[in-house]
Amino acid sequence: MHFASLLLLVSTILLASAAVLVSQVSPAANKQNGPFEWEKIPPNIWLRLETTGTPPRKVFHGASAIAPDRDEVFFFGADTHDTDYNNTVSRLNLKTLEWSQDYIPDPITDYALTSDGYAVTKSGRPWAMHTFDCWDYDPVARKLVAVGSPEHAAVAIAQLQQKGLLTAKPRAVTWLYDPDEKSWTLIRTNSPRLFAFALVWNPVHNEFIGHDGLATYHYDPKIKNWITRQAPSVPGWHRKMVFDTFASLVLTLGNDKGSDVLYSYDPNSFKWEVVKVNGKTLPGNGAALAYDTHNHVMLYLANDYHNQYDNPSGKSVTFIYESKTKTWKRLNVQSPDVYGMNYLTQYDPIHRVFLHFEKARDSGERLAVWTFRYQPK
Repeated sequence: MHFASLLLLVSTILLASAAVLVSQVSPAANKQNGPFEWEKIPPNIWLRLETTGTPPRKVFHGASAIAPDRDEVFFFGADTHDTDYNNTVSRLNLKTLEWSQDYIPDPITDYALTSDGYAVTKSGRPWAMHTFDCWDYDPVARKLVAVGSPEHAAVAIAQLQQKGLLTAKPRAVTWLYDPDEKSWTLIRTNSPRLFAFALVWNPVHNEFIGHDGLATYHYDPKIKNWITRQAPSVPGWHRKMVFDTFASLVLTLGNDKGSDVLYSYDPNSFKWEVVKVNGKTLPGNGAALAYDTHNHVMLYLANDYHNQYDNPSGKSVTFIYESKTKTWKRLNVQSPDVYGMNYLTQYDPIHRVFLHFEKARDSGERLAVWTFRYQPK
C-alpha cells in the first residue's frame, strides 16, 4: 500500500499554503496489495483516487447507487440518443478500488416488447435507458431498484415500429436487480412514469419514494406496490433527491429550469414545502447531491457555469447544507470536475466519505473517482 505518497503530497501542500482550509485536487497513489485504507483520507480536501480495471464511460443520463454493506457502488443507465445502448451494470469495489462489468450488454437486435407492453430484452433484462436519479439500493433486500421507461431509446423504438411490433410507447416499469446473481426481475406493478425524475430510499419506513414534481409515489418492496400521494412541489425534470437523516425528510434541489430553491418532503404528512434557508447556493439542474449521515449535512457539487445542464468548463463549487441550522456554506476548496447534469455523487457511511464520479480531461470519457471527507470546524 503506497498511501505514504498521498500523505507526503498533502503535507507538501499544507506547508506551501497559509490557508486554514487547504484545497487541492490530487491523484491518490493507492495501488495496493490489500484493502484501501479509507481511514487515512484527510479531511476537507478533494482527492482523486487511482482505480484498476476499466471504468465505464460517463453516462450523462445514468445513475449510481451505493451499497455500503457490500462496499460497492453500482452504475446503470445509458444515453441512447446516439449509439449508447449499453444495458449492463458496472460496479466499483470500494475495498480494492477495482472496476468490473456484470455482464455483456444485450445487442439492440434483442430488444423486444412483452405482450403486456414492457420493454425487455430476449435475455430478460431492461433495455438500455435513461435512469436519471431512479436507480437506488434497498439495504433490507440487499438488491437494487430501477424505475422508469426507455422514452428516448429512439433507435430501438424505430426498429420495432418498422417491424409493426410497437403500437404504443413502452410501459413504465419497476425492475429489481440482484447483484449476487447478476440478474434482473421485472416487477409487474402499477409503476409511476418517473422518466427524468427522482427516487430515494426512506430508511425510516423501509420504502422507496419517487417524485415528479406533480405527485409523490411510495413503493413498499415487501408487497411490491406503489401508492400515489397528491403531493406536488414544483414542475420540472432533472431532479435529484436525498434523505435527510437529521430531520427525517426528503430533500431536493434543482430542475431543468435551473433552481436554487431547496424543497423538503415529510413522508408522514405527505407534504412538500420550501425550506427557509440561511445563505445562498448556485442553481441546480440534475444536481450532484449526497447526504452525510454522520455529520447531518448535504454536499452539493455545483456547476460554476451559467448552464448547469451542460458545463463544458468542468468548473465546480463545493457547498455544504447543514440540516440543523438550515444553512448553506460555500467551502474554500478546489473542487473536482463537473460537466453539467450528474446523478453519480454518493456518500459512504461506512468510511464516512463522499464519492464523486465524473469524466476528467485525462480520462478518455471514462469515469474518474474523487473523494472528500467533511469535517466541521
